[in-house]
Amino acid sequence: MKEMQHGLKDMDDELKDALGREEPPAGFAERVLRRVGDQPAGEPSRLRPFGPGITGGSKGPALQGVSAPAARSRLPFVQWAAAAALVAAVAGGIQYRAKQRERAEGEAAKERVVQALHIAGTKLQLVQTKINRLHEQPDKNVNQ
Repeated sequence: MKEMQHGLKDMDDELKDALGREEPPAGFAERVLRRVGDQPAGEPSRLRPFGPGITGGSKGPALQGVSAPAARSRLPFVQWAAAAALVAAVAGGIQYRAKQRERAEGEAAKERVVQALHIAGTKLQLVQTKINRLHEQPDKNVNQ
């Protein structure tokens, strides 16, 4: 049980490190403002939440040579895939926690059974001792 808790703490620490806040590279804000300012007023924004590799605007290495409409047509698939992965991760986490809880309840029940068997064994030992004493002293049994 402690090994599992230690493993979860390690995983939690790794997630905190991976998802921790990072400072943007130098000149990031200026580049974003320049790209927004370069766009004509009626043109929809080419900035997307997934970054340059998927937007169809500035083609990153993931979509080199792919036209803007083709890149945009892949965007919903990527979003759905990300959503499906998130749902699967959450469901897996919930199932993992349920298994942990079930295991903990089983271990608690086992402890109660062991304790009950210990108490019953002690009581049986007392009864055995009394029976042995009665058989060793038959003359006292007649008066009782």
